Order: sequence, then structure tokens, then C-alpha cells
Amino acid sequence: MNGKNIIKFRNDNGISQIELADKLGVARSTLSRWEKNKTAPHGDDYARLKDLMGEEYLTDKDLSESETTIDVINEMSDRVNNILYHVSQIEHNQRSIDEVNTRLILKHKKIRTTAIVITCIIIIIGFIIGWFLIMNYGIRKEVIEGTASMGSASYYVIDD
Repeated sequence: MNGKNIIKFRNDNGISQIELADKLGVARSTLSRWEKNKTAPHGDDYARLKDLMGEEYLTDKDLSESETTIDVINEMSDRVNNILYHVSQIEHNQRSIDEVNTRLILKHKKIRTTAIVITCIIIIIGFIIGWFLIMNYGIRKEVIEGTASMGSASYYVIDD
């Protein structure tokens, strides 16, 4: 249906939206939706509008109820398909983001684990080297058996 035909009829006849709505027995908001092609008249509303406006402004083709219904169904179907497409794109993007996040988390866990293992190995090697040095060279006797000082001070060494 072409809502411009209703507006043209009102303007040509000097009828306001409220007056035409009253003549048709519908709410002004309903007539407004017809004029904006948001909805279409059906049943008795269709018949009253057709009788009032006549063939000059409204033909069967303009107000074909089945054609209008099909147009509305097709438009709604297109909108639903569009929404479903966008939802599927959002889901796809979310899965991609989740996969990237999972890979990053695993990468960070591997790096952290590797750092911990390397640190432990370094500590163990340090202990092994320290133990080896102590076992092979011992600790200076002065430190264990007597006194030691730095610089020009004297220190006592006990001979075995």
C-alpha cells in the first residue's frame, strides 16, 4: 500500500488526520502508521478506506490485502534473515576471540613454566657447584678454627 495516496486524499479534501481517523473508526496513530507504510489496513478497515477514498486515490492494486501481507511478510523475513546473519557473525567473531585468548593463555603458561624450570635448574646448579667447591677445597681454616680479619690486622692460624 502507498501511504502517500492517503495523505494526498486528505490534503485534496482538506481533512485532518484526526477527522479521517474518526470517519474510518480507527485511532489517529493507526492512520499515521498507514500513511508511513508501517502497517496496512485489513478487513473492515480496508473496505471503509476503499469506499471513502474511491478509485481516484486508491485502487485494488494499491490496497490489495494479499499483496500488502506478502510485502510485510517478505520485509519481516528479510529483517529476520539480516538479524540472523549479524548474530552468526557475532558468534563467529566471539569464537575467534575465544580461540585467540586460549592460545595466548597457553603461551603465557608455557613461558611461565619454562621460566620456573630454568630458575630451578640455575638454583640446583648453584647448589651443586657450591657443594663441589666446599667438598674439594673446604672452608678456610681461619674462619672455622680461629679469627680472621681484613686489611692489615693479624689473624691466628692453628697448624695441625
